[in-house]
Amino acid sequence: MTLTKDQETITRRVTGRTLGRLALELLPPFAVALVILPFVISFDGSYFPWEPQTIDLQVYVYAVKDLLAGKDIFATTTPGWGLYFIYPPIAAILMIPLAFGPYAMWQVLWTLGLVAAQQTVLRRCGVPRGWKLAVIGIVVVLAVEPIRTTLGYGQVNTLLMALVIMDLLPDRPGERRLLPRGILIGLAAAIKLTPALFVIFLFLIGKRRPAITAMISFGVLTGIGAIFLWPQTASFFGGLLAGDTRTASPLYVGNQALSGVFFRVLGDSREITLASLAIGGLIALIGTAVAAQWWRRRQYAFAVGLVGLCTCLASPLSWTHHYVWILPLAVAVVLRVQRPVSLEPLPLWTKIIGGAWVVWVCACPALALLPYGQGKELAYSPLQDFVGLFGPVLGTIMIIALAVAEVRRNTVRTSGKHAVGGA
Repeated sequence: MTLTKDQETITRRVTGRTLGRLALELLPPFAVALVILPFVISFDGSYFPWEPQTIDLQVYVYAVKDLLAGKDIFATTTPGWGLYFIYPPIAAILMIPLAFGPYAMWQVLWTLGLVAAQQTVLRRCGVPRGWKLAVIGIVVVLAVEPIRTTLGYGQVNTLLMALVIMDLLPDRPGERRLLPRGILIGLAAAIKLTPALFVIFLFLIGKRRPAITAMISFGVLTGIGAIFLWPQTASFFGGLLAGDTRTASPLYVGNQALSGVFFRVLGDSREITLASLAIGGLIALIGTAVAAQWWRRRQYAFAVGLVGLCTCLASPLSWTHHYVWILPLAVAVVLRVQRPVSLEPLPLWTKIIGGAWVVWVCACPALALLPYGQGKELAYSPLQDFVGLFGPVLGTIMIIALAVAEVRRNTVRTSGKHAVGGA
């Protein structure tokens, strides 16, 4: 089909406006991210030479280079920091492009990808497009600790969140999809297991086909990893079953999972570890069930953010920068934008508690105010312990309160039906 001159002109104008809007929304927060990047992780950073301490991105680069050299990716350590690759083998396979090209180039491109993912999440959660999205994006880069430190470390968290959001929340009504719904959630879960909780969420909200698609996507990708890296795949999943999470000690106050709360309060033992994981898993399931109810009321950003935060609470270890899921929750309870309009507003008490959790996670007092490392957490005063534990405890209280509210709502509804039936 040949376009007329007028059609070609209209197409060029539409394309130009689209690209212009994308540039307006993406480039300002990206520029701010590049400016602060050398100083996010280390105050000793510099612009000349430009050498940000993206230490997690460095892990990915070293791991894929060792992979291509035929070495064991789980034996890889980075110089100076001595960090290990802790993701499933398929993650290393997907990151193979990082082995080619200058490291500084990948630092810039990775930062661009993270900012683009952040803006995608904001947009799909309902933040207005154009200059408002750009301004909010800048604020997020500067003020939201998990987003800022994910940029600083060169982590993958925001990218995984965007994959889940793109599967669950359309960019616009009637959006045509290139991939079946569920594939991106399966991809996120294959790279880092915790997003698998969204498969349960899909079943609970009645999206059976996307849930099955996500499971197939996860299985196929994990299978590819097993085919090409069977020893490492067996080692990874075998270690998980044996309780080896390949991470640092949960004592570190930057661990804001419920397991960290139990560890710092009750000490280290196998029984406490198992109990903390069981309780964390139960809280996550309760929170996911509650989120499903709010999804049905069209509180989509709130529901998705709540499930994501449940993965942080339930995980054996969740660093503060894993809490990127605070972003959709913040859109729901702080910015209070909805798309489409919700069937029922969030209760005031939910906005207050949720807002307090958002502020606490964004400010990150646990790392901003407390000494940490080398066992300093064992000598905390009661006030310091409170600061270190408050975030995950507040989140747990909010989830339990939401669950109790749902039970009361159902009880009242059931009583009303019985009263009508009796009349």
